[in-house]
Amino acid sequence: MGSPYLDPATARMYRLVTAPVQFTPPASDLVGLLGPAAGMRILDVGTGTGVVAERIQDAIGTATRVIGVDSAIAMLTEGRRSIAYPVVVAQLSELPFEPHTFDMATAGFVISHARDYEAALKEIARVCCDGARVGLTVWGSLANPAAQLWTETATQFVPKAALTAAFHAHIPWDEWFSDATKLRRALEGAGLADCKVETRTYRMRMPTSNFLLSREASIQGAVLRERLTDDQWKRFQGQLFEAFETTFGSVVEYDRDVHFGVARTH
Repeated sequence: MGSPYLDPATARMYRLVTAPVQFTPPASDLVGLLGPAAGMRILDVGTGTGVVAERIQDAIGTATRVIGVDSAIAMLTEGRRSIAYPVVVAQLSELPFEPHTFDMATAGFVISHARDYEAALKEIARVCCDGARVGLTVWGSLANPAAQLWTETATQFVPKAALTAAFHAHIPWDEWFSDATKLRRALEGAGLADCKVETRTYRMRMPTSNFLLSREASIQGAVLRERLTDDQWKRFQGQLFEAFETTFGSVVEYDRDVHFGVARTH
């Protein structure tokens, strides 16, 4: 299965439904922790639809020199609907910039997607100037009861092993980075200095219908849509609606923790 992030419909769902609730608050806090200043050259790695880049521009103005990098052109295209800044299609492992190009780098919820996270962190450090601040976010270890209910229902239609394998194929280090001590270890292992890690908890709240739409656009949602017939898909949606109405009602609400890692290059 190809990456769902290459699908324009998934990218649009991410920008309009998922990002405002799940990714925008941590993006604002990441920018606050890094403290960007006007005139800096800032690289936003895994920029997606521009959630972090937009928070940077909100903080210090649209004249700031922010460049975004992402491998999913559909996400970049969708992001152009709401924020204008230069973007480059590239892999995290091969950033197309000369050494010492940027004064700061951000990486919101992307390092867990890298095949080799240590090499990816070293690549980010390579393109940063000496003393540049680097900040990233990863999901913590708090249980997500809404996602668990979705998966429990999905496994009535597709083996759980298939859902898990698809998820790990695209986000291999999600569970590993949920341990904050491993995030610090990764930053230090990449040769970064003054590594600080802190955890913040966010209340996720959205209409049940929106949550279910966002899950359809997820990696596991793509697996189901690919494997199920139209009749099976409709039956799955019906069972989901019944399960979520019983458990959550009209609004899905739960807490998720986020680890913030901030360091600097030597």
